[in-house]
Amino acid sequence: MTHKHCLLLAALSFVATEAAAENVGTVAAVRGAADIGRGGAWTAAAVGTPVQLGDALRTGADGEMRVVFRDDSVVDLSTNSQLVVDEQVFDPSAGRFSSLIKLIGGKARALVSDYYKTSGASYEVETPTAVAGVRGTSFIVAYNADSDSTEVIGIHGQIQVRSLSERIGETVYVSAQETTTVVRDQAPSAPQPMDEQRFRYETEGMQALSVGNVGAGAASRPIGAGASVPAQERAPSSSGAAGQVGRDQLKNAGDVAGQPLGVGENKGNLGVPR
Repeated sequence: MTHKHCLLLAALSFVATEAAAENVGTVAAVRGAADIGRGGAWTAAAVGTPVQLGDALRTGADGEMRVVFRDDSVVDLSTNSQLVVDEQVFDPSAGRFSSLIKLIGGKARALVSDYYKTSGASYEVETPTAVAGVRGTSFIVAYNADSDSTEVIGIHGQIQVRSLSERIGETVYVSAQETTTVVRDQAPSAPQPMDEQRFRYETEGMQALSVGNVGAGAASRPIGAGASVPAQERAPSSSGAAGQVGRDQLKNAGDVAGQPLGVGENKGNLGVPR
């Protein structure tokens, strides 16, 4: 093989690698043990770290992580959890929006942007037993490996939930403050109202990753996403009432687009019982 051919192959390999390394989001907040898996290696997550298509995200017993994606959706990963960013198509010019996140274990909350109200758009969170699909809403998904079951909790809007098994076609729709459970190879349970106390525990506990001071290092790596997170998914302004159920600590679009999210001290956890 000639030197020219070697250079050409090296250049093509570099281009292919760059094309595969598609940045789809940014780590917006992290506390405790949290890592990003890429190419068979794990590295510690930090505020401002890019998240690429195909990345795995995991947290330890004291770890929590927030990622803001380029489509303005937000995912909060709770303690002892792991997910994979499996698919994301973001093409506003063609009106094409599609995301698939695979929750391998633990608990995550998704806040889905207005882009997914577009006809034909698809946003799904898949677990080993279930698929939860939504448009313009927020919800919590938790997979328990011991019981091999998935719980889906509605926070705002409507969530379509079905078994991962293609042989089971039954689908249920979960609304705010409702929950359904999907055991492997079984249809989702009928949606049931969630006790007010537990609902508040689940939703308010997920506010640990809030806007705060993350230092000069993080401030040099701002997040350029989140501008269209629905208003109902943002926390009230400083003059508003605190602790509103189903709200998140995204105070307004500017807060998300203009600066990283930080973690204040003594903020609690993301709603998972220790």
